[in-house]
Amino acid sequence: MKAVAFTHDVPPQRVVFGSGALNRVADEAARLKIERAVIIATPGSGARLGEKVRALLGTRVAVLHAQAVVHVPKAVAEAGLAAARANDADGLIAVGGGSAIGLAKAIALETGLPILAIPTTYSGSEATPIIGMTDGERKITGRDIKVVPRTIIYDPDLTLGLPAAVSAASGMNAIAHCVEALWVDSRTPITVGLATEAMRRFAHNLPAVVADGANVAARGECLIGAWLAGTVLSAGTALHHKLAHVLGGLGLPHAETHAIMLPHVMRFNLQAAPEAKARLHDALGSDDPAAAVAAMLKKFPIQQRLRDVGFDAAKADFVAGEIAAAAITAPRPASASDVRDLLAAAY
Repeated sequence: MKAVAFTHDVPPQRVVFGSGALNRVADEAARLKIERAVIIATPGSGARLGEKVRALLGTRVAVLHAQAVVHVPKAVAEAGLAAARANDADGLIAVGGGSAIGLAKAIALETGLPILAIPTTYSGSEATPIIGMTDGERKITGRDIKVVPRTIIYDPDLTLGLPAAVSAASGMNAIAHCVEALWVDSRTPITVGLATEAMRRFAHNLPAVVADGANVAARGECLIGAWLAGTVLSAGTALHHKLAHVLGGLGLPHAETHAIMLPHVMRFNLQAAPEAKARLHDALGSDDPAAAVAAMLKKFPIQQRLRDVGFDAAKADFVAGEIAAAAITAPRPASASDVRDLLAAAY
């Protein structure tokens, strides 16, 4: 048997983890030599947390920019970049979920400013070099080391108010990272190991968090899972993530789309990925990992079908064409017909 070959390349990143870790934000900003920070957040609850961070940072804050939205539309990215330049920013503090972190990444891509991320969901975006923005109906993704947050502060206490639906959807998003990491061609022993461990943590703790949002221990375990799940995205993505990105360009919510599509893509791909199936069996305790994930999803208070999140079935041919053009082969080729079947099953 031929020896396995791989390249493992992970950018350096500092992680500060623990209940109350938010109180270290000023010290961590100073460590990055940030004196004029732009705090990036979403409106509403994100802005309220942003205000708390502003109070902790004191004179190190130039402005709170609470205008982040899902999928980082081009106009929103341009407004964020303008705010950073107008305030002579020397760093970005991203507070919240994937929307805030995504906007910070869009700004960092153009400016090279360091990002300090304070995640409050389980999307895992803070641990990746992946950048995504939408322009019209197309979501454009790329990879650049400049957008990797230099420091992450994980504080489980910040997730205690996260609604069950958001916890479930963002957790399923992270689970999708783990599943895909087990079958991509560019996987390494490290990414496979981290993905397996993250799956084990989510299998035991995500249902507990959805059932009891005040379970601090389970919240912490899910944040660790989110970090590991985000880290494994350095190995690349395949059919599932490409589908989520194309559907996101059509305006579908990112985490919920991941959750809805995942069991269907698992059924399709695990036929050709025995190693991935074995690892998922161990993590989930099921001979049928796709069914186990589908059963988990059915217990969660989130949308279960593409029709529930606004997918227009007339767009199926467009989505199928986009996926077919990507020429995905791992762990098996996906034709336009295959994609239409997956969309129909999820619809």
